[in-house]
Amino acid sequence: MTSAAVPADEPAPRAAARRPRPTYITWLTLAFMTTASVASLRSAPTMAVYGLTAVFLYIVPAIVFLMPQALVAAELASGWKGGVFRWVSEGISPRWGLLAVWCQFAMTIFYYPTLLGFVASTLAYVFNPDLASSGVYTGIVIVVVFWLGVFLSARGGTGGIAKLASSGLLIGTLIPGALLVVLGVIYLLQGNGSAAPMDSAHLIPQWTGIASLVLIVNNFLSYSGMEMNAVHVGSLENPRKEFPKAMFFSVGLVLLIFILPALAISWVVPADQLSLTAGVMQAFDAFFAYFDMQKLVPIVAIALVCASAGGMLTWLAGPSKGLLLIARKEGYLPPFFQQQNENGIPVNILVVQGGVTTVIALLYALVPSVSSAYWILSVMTTQIYLVVYLLMFVAAVKLRRTQPDVERGYRAPALKFMCVLGFAASAAAIMIGFVPPSQFESGSHFLYVGVILAGTVLLGLLPPLLFLRAQKPSWKNDATAGGDATGSDEPAAPAAAPAATTAPAARTVDEMAPEPAPEGKGHRGRTLLLAGVVAVLVVIGLISYSGKKETEAAKEKAGELSRLLEKNGLPAPDQDIIVRSLGEDGGAVCENPADALGKATYLDQLSNGASHVGKRPVIADPKVVQAQAAILEVYCPDKLAEFEDELGELKTDDTVDD
Repeated sequence: MTSAAVPADEPAPRAAARRPRPTYITWLTLAFMTTASVASLRSAPTMAVYGLTAVFLYIVPAIVFLMPQALVAAELASGWKGGVFRWVSEGISPRWGLLAVWCQFAMTIFYYPTLLGFVASTLAYVFNPDLASSGVYTGIVIVVVFWLGVFLSARGGTGGIAKLASSGLLIGTLIPGALLVVLGVIYLLQGNGSAAPMDSAHLIPQWTGIASLVLIVNNFLSYSGMEMNAVHVGSLENPRKEFPKAMFFSVGLVLLIFILPALAISWVVPADQLSLTAGVMQAFDAFFAYFDMQKLVPIVAIALVCASAGGMLTWLAGPSKGLLLIARKEGYLPPFFQQQNENGIPVNILVVQGGVTTVIALLYALVPSVSSAYWILSVMTTQIYLVVYLLMFVAAVKLRRTQPDVERGYRAPALKFMCVLGFAASAAAIMIGFVPPSQFESGSHFLYVGVILAGTVLLGLLPPLLFLRAQKPSWKNDATAGGDATGSDEPAAPAAAPAATTAPAARTVDEMAPEPAPEGKGHRGRTLLLAGVVAVLVVIGLISYSGKKETEAAKEKAGELSRLLEKNGLPAPDQDIIVRSLGEDGGAVCENPADALGKATYLDQLSNGASHVGKRPVIADPKVVQAQAAILEVYCPDKLAEFEDELGELKTDDTVDD
């Protein structure tokens, strides 16, 4: 309203308070967030077992699943803000949009306990391996780290989360990954032969029927989550141009992180020595033992913890924000869940999610029957997540046909073909999810299919249906009632004849979140505090961790293990490496390998090449179990019988080339 419109007998209104200038994140920061939510070094030892075949296992899924996902998400995000809920709502219907965003959100609830269980076991490996078998210790670490993440997400806003996730990626993945690759290249340049064959005959996986198909198709899920950070597209200054750049950069970075470190480990450490019972750190310990640099193990361990924490923060922020947006736009959730703080973070959703996750995490850590069977939830949740991709690809085709005039900063080439390819890949991954993996040791195939199908329906499909049945008109946010409820970037059309004095325009869904505030001392203080904690952990780790001593007893044990491996038809590693890795007592390999948490760790590692939400069990190679049993027979024979009782009957097949 201009000054001329103010009646003479009324005082002039005070000037409106100037809104703070928004703080945007750069496209490179968003690319780092996307990369952190998908890739880390956690999967490198798992895939190193396959040697050069790991390249095939990552490249083929990248062609048939990653590229369609990235190209389609880039087009959709450059035309519509809000992420998958907005795309599916516009392309199909709001109810299908609710299903899509719920599936994305629900999957994370069961993802955090295994991720943070990995954090607990990694810290224990450095400070005190005995702690890894303690359910109380594991439960405490899971709960403390998760709620710390909730606090940081709530207080930091999108900008704070972006910085922490980017720092976690740099410290926990990029630098250690580059170190692994450099050391691997040095190893080869010194004239050493690669431990894994590097000829073209070993590029294609050994075909053994259904086991090979399970391995290849399940690796599609390694790239799950590339689209998730599209909910933050409004934090970019020029989203139509910058989001596609962020997406394409992160695609290249993810491929490098997945492939090169896995190859480097396979050059140095023989597949049979990549014992998985002690988890990822056992493989890194063996890798650095070749260079007599085991003092780097605690540093890498803390780095992996930082990377896992960064990935967790991105998953805390993304799906919950998507659920908030559709809740406020369509009124699908009660007002309690629609509340957000001054940073635009859905705190009530995070708190309720945190309560549920805490209960599940404590059951995972403290109840043996839950931890031993927890792997089945990873199958159910990946099935649920794949529904998101089915809906996204359908919505993209419909939007290109029904809304061709919407301005898009990027248009995917051959969109229909890309969507058909991505839809087929997602459907194939769902079908493979009904094939029992190694973890399903015995029982009826029909029972397994029934359990997975029932869990998928109960966790993924039933809650959105209940939300819709319980929906009340009062749940719809008033801010969208009279304005543009589509969340479009374009403002609502002006009224035909506005009065001289008009009410403030209703905000769109995209505008509901408050403007990001400039970063202040609080953000810097939290960053410095976290940096100090990381530094302290590294110092303590360097003091407390030590490699195995090269005693005569250790050398005798190493010779005995070599003879046993050769007797079983397995290649024996260099004895000096066995000595430095296993010492006299077998190290972490012998730390309660058959207890509930040890079994859970082992089963979690018999998986595809995913680092985060796409982690899913596969049918493993028998050499993994045979090598583990040989180590136990030599170093801790009293634990061999229990190990064979618990894990000796795993379903296996020859998926690793000799």
